[in-house]
Amino acid sequence: MADNWYVGKNGNRTGPFTTDQIRQMVVSDQIGPTDLLWKEGMANWVAASSVTGLFAGSRGAVLPPIGAGDLANPYAAPAGSLAEGPVVGAVGIQYADYLPRVGASLLDALFTGLMTCIPVFGIGFIFAVGAGNDPQARANASLAASCCGQIVGQLIGLAYYVVLETSLKQGTWGKQIVGIKVTDMSGNRITIGRAIGRYFAKFITAFTCGIGLLMPLFTEKKQTLHDMIAGCLALKK
Repeated sequence: MADNWYVGKNGNRTGPFTTDQIRQMVVSDQIGPTDLLWKEGMANWVAASSVTGLFAGSRGAVLPPIGAGDLANPYAAPAGSLAEGPVVGAVGIQYADYLPRVGASLLDALFTGLMTCIPVFGIGFIFAVGAGNDPQARANASLAASCCGQIVGQLIGLAYYVVLETSLKQGTWGKQIVGIKVTDMSGNRITIGRAIGRYFAKFITAFTCGIGLLMPLFTEKKQTLHDMIAGCLALKK
């Protein structure tokens, strides 16, 4: 835990990161001098520019905890649990609005539909050729092709959502277009297990006759039912 750093930037907290990762983020301009850093043992968040060796180009320097000159913490009390929820900075956490989420869902449906149609068409063609001209065989082949198509569609959908929502972009192509990312309750990138759970929780949402999808309109954190089940948030980027 001593090497686990947290970054406060634009009202969001991310982490934990190792010391080497922090240095790499500085080199790639993901962390600037005015962004805030904190790790266990530090009383408050500090400006990245005040951390010895971080912006001095000394690769071998160890980033020490800083006591004097600490900044007031606009994110959360470091002594508290880092899993309590997303931090609220000067700008404040921004939950994704309902209409952009609807737009993202429609775009995702389009993308997954396009990715699914080619293999499903191929499956149907193979079954149709194998059935020949026998009416009963063609009926059975049609049913089998439909079942296989459903399975393939679900596997493609699962891969699409899990891979993209656990990526550095933290969102599907549809969410990226409308400016939304998926996080856990602490504002961090979700794990593969959580992404899988969120995907299958959507089936529970589907059984609520649309109520689970409308929940962002009247819940405090604008969560759908599957967000709540999986412990996720949809945030504005």
